[in-house]
Amino acid sequence: MTSTVPIMSQDEERFMAFCGLLQWTQGVVLQATRVAAAEKLFSDRQIDHTKVGEVLRCEHHYFVVAAYKLIEHRHWVKDFGLCQDVDFSEIDGFPIRDIKDLRNMREHVVEYFQGKGREKTRWVVETPEYKADASSCVGSVIGGRLDYVRFAHAAERLLAELRQLPLPYPSV
Repeated sequence: MTSTVPIMSQDEERFMAFCGLLQWTQGVVLQATRVAAAEKLFSDRQIDHTKVGEVLRCEHHYFVVAAYKLIEHRHWVKDFGLCQDVDFSEIDGFPIRDIKDLRNMREHVVEYFQGKGREKTRWVVETPEYKADASSCVGSVIGGRLDYVRFAHAAERLLAELRQLPLPYPSV
């Protein structure tokens, strides 16, 4: 039987959780600019759309990963009682299950294409406006689930608020 041994003190973990939240919130903001730049390049009729499409799909995937990491760290800091006065309502308004599913589905896309994915019934999303699968992007909605523009704007506002807080440095 193995026991769980923490790799750092609780003070150090609190610090890492907070710094990780800052990191991934900034990551979402930066990744949104990369997605927008790739979309702009993709709209250019004079370029090789195959190559740019590959880049665009990668940027979408990286955005989804950053979004999920932001949410993961948001809950980690909450476990430590950090950021109690921070307004997370915009971020909390995005369905966590959809973002986690999207991250997982894109991470395991080969398995889904081979019919082995865990949540196969959730691969396709159908709304009155569109039908999309987890590997697609409709406008600014990645995989039919995550509007990267809206999420990035929420992250920008959150980042401004987080940067006003003191860093919870570990005690020495």
